[in-house]
Amino acid sequence: METPNTHIIEHLLPRYCSGEATVEECRQVEEWIKQSDENYRIAKQIHTLYLATDTMQVLSKVDTEKALFSVCQKMSKGSTRPKVTTVTWLQRVAAILFIPLLITFGIQNLKPRPIEIAQMIEVKTNPGMTTTVHLPDGSVVHLNSESKLSYPSFFDKDKRKVTLQGEAFFEVQKDPEHGFVISTPHETKIEVLGTSFNVEAFEKDDFVSTTLIEGKVRFDYMKNRQSTAVLMKPGQKLTYDSSSSRIQLTETNGESEIAWKDGKVVFHATPLPEALRMLEKRFNVTFVLSNDRLRSEAFTGSFGHQRLERILEIFKISSNIKWRYLDTQDTMNEKTKIEIY
Repeated sequence: METPNTHIIEHLLPRYCSGEATVEECRQVEEWIKQSDENYRIAKQIHTLYLATDTMQVLSKVDTEKALFSVCQKMSKGSTRPKVTTVTWLQRVAAILFIPLLITFGIQNLKPRPIEIAQMIEVKTNPGMTTTVHLPDGSVVHLNSESKLSYPSFFDKDKRKVTLQGEAFFEVQKDPEHGFVISTPHETKIEVLGTSFNVEAFEKDDFVSTTLIEGKVRFDYMKNRQSTAVLMKPGQKLTYDSSSSRIQLTETNGESEIAWKDGKVVFHATPLPEALRMLEKRFNVTFVLSNDRLRSEAFTGSFGHQRLERILEIFKISSNIKWRYLDTQDTMNEKTKIEIY
């Protein structure tokens, strides 16, 4: 006949520790625990072993209850085997449970971990559309129409590097220890530490322009096959002509250059060719300027949700220009063409 203590240890305590005991069984175990400090110590150690095996997710690999049952069964047999003390019994149980824990620890900590490789992410905008991109470091990029931004899924320990083809407004997260580098067409790049600025760098154009709103920017370009750098100040617009390797710096408040990200078109004494290029990106059309006399015309004004026809009518009134739609043979693949004459 089993003694009450043997019954508690062999049958009820494992169920109690695993949360499978009934209300009555829980009452019996808790009364047994209160009987002595030794009972409390045994229950606490077995409960700790159950928590350890659950944490390491090896409980399924070890039949703990069976192991306890086997040990306790040996304890209940009297004459044929030497008496097993409580301490010896706990040592055997601990040994049974500790072996898979040790193996799991070795697998997790001694096995070489694979090197994580950053995946390149590419974001493109359709004609006439804009989007906002959040980079892994917290920087924000507003991408204009027909533009492409490439960046890694995470930045390395050296510098934060991205590639831009098109136009974008950058709000770079400040990080003095990790510079931010933007590679642009025509062997140019822009390096910053933390700032906000606009970049226009389309592959099809001969120029690259940067407008600095705040912070510091270094513009790098090739001149006579040598790398040359220009440091910019807030309120400056830099235009680089790749055909002649010339740099032009002008003063600006940046309103006209960055209005596109807020869905606006703003002109400040803007020459007609540049104004038409801004409208091309906004409305996904192509302008044909057939009257060279109009190239010297400049426009000032702000437009929000006005239709393109309304803006062109204002141009017509202010500068006596004329415009008309041109027929295209392939209306599915070609942009709408508008002649300015």
